[in-house]
Order: sequence, then C-alpha cells, then structure tokens
Amino acid sequence: MKKIIPIVLAILMNSWWIQAQNEEEGRYTATLAAGVVFSQIDGDEDGGFNKVSFNGGVRGGVRFGNAWELCTEILFSQKGSYVIDFDKTYHLDYVEVPVLFYYKDWKARDANNREYRRVMVGVGPYYARLINPRIRQYGVVLEPGDAGYVNVMPNEIGFALDANVFITRQIGINLRWSRSLTSIVDQPIRQGRGYVNNRTIVVRVLFRL
Repeated sequence: MKKIIPIVLAILMNSWWIQAQNEEEGRYTATLAAGVVFSQIDGDEDGGFNKVSFNGGVRGGVRFGNAWELCTEILFSQKGSYVIDFDKTYHLDYVEVPVLFYYKDWKARDANNREYRRVMVGVGPYYARLINPRIRQYGVVLEPGDAGYVNVMPNEIGFALDANVFITRQIGINLRWSRSLTSIVDQPIRQGRGYVNNRTIVVRVLFRL
C-alpha cells in the first residue's frame, strides 16, 4: 500500500494539470469515488445483499475521441455477506483494480460553456487482492480450525458492469454490479454448492478533477 499511494497521487496530479490546459475535456481524466457496497456471497448459507460496507478510491482514464474512454481504478473495497439465521458475518477487505471500457453519450455544457458527456456506460474485468479476511459468528471471531471457518483465497478475478450519470461536469452518481469469476474459498461453504463467489452492488458519488 505504501508504494501504491505515491503512484496514485502522481496520476491524479498529472491528469489534473493536463485537463487544466484545455477548455474542453482533456485526453486524460481523473476522478475520486466513494460510496457504499451491498454485498453477498453466492454459495454461503443465505441469500440477499445483507452486508453494507465501504467502496472508494481513484479512477484514471484515457479518452478515445469524444464517446469512448478506457479507465482503471485503485479501490479499497469491502465485500462479504451477513447470514441472518446464524448471525455470521464474512468481512473481506480487498484492494481492487478494475479495467473498464466506457461508451459516453448525452452532450452537455457547463457554466463556462465547456462540453462534456453526462452518461458513461462501461464493462470490464477486475483483479482484487485480499488484505484482511475476518469471519465472525455470534460475536466471536473464528480462527482456523473452528467450526464454520473457511479459508478465503488471496486473489480474485471477476467482471463488472458500470453506469455513471454526471449531474454537473464534476459531480456524478455511479452504479456498479460485479461478480467474481473465480471461487473465493478453497472448499465449498454450503453442502451441494461447488462454487463460492463474491457479488456486489456499489453506489458511489463521483468527483471529477
């Protein structure tokens, strides 16, 4: 994480400077994002997006013409699930890096008559690295060897569908759905289910620099 932070700051400063040189949208974009994630685990003991956590980070983009943009993000994303019947919480902290390709539409102009696009719709893969797994049941943190404990895999690969609506040139709302393609544990949690996947719905506020 110590190495990631200076890189992110450098990307943001460079993108912000480039955009300041152009009255229209620059070739490179930079955006801050923060919000809530509603998560569940397909293949656990329950269903429903019962766990509410945090998702936030930075986005850097490269524009291709006026309608297309390739973006990558560095996020802190909290996933997992809450099983009501067993008072059991799977709390999984990740550093997540999605790479999304966006189509942009709905031309608009700001107060300074600069053109921008209000809507961005994108899709793409992501990679996530687990940094802090914690399983709690009936108020007790489970340790390896305890009944109900599962070993969570350190790496996750998945895909995401994403939509952004910018209310102004700088401020927008983001809605994202994602699902892991790889199993997140080394053995099934629920009898008869061979897969265990993270699934999330993210709602965030965007601030474009």
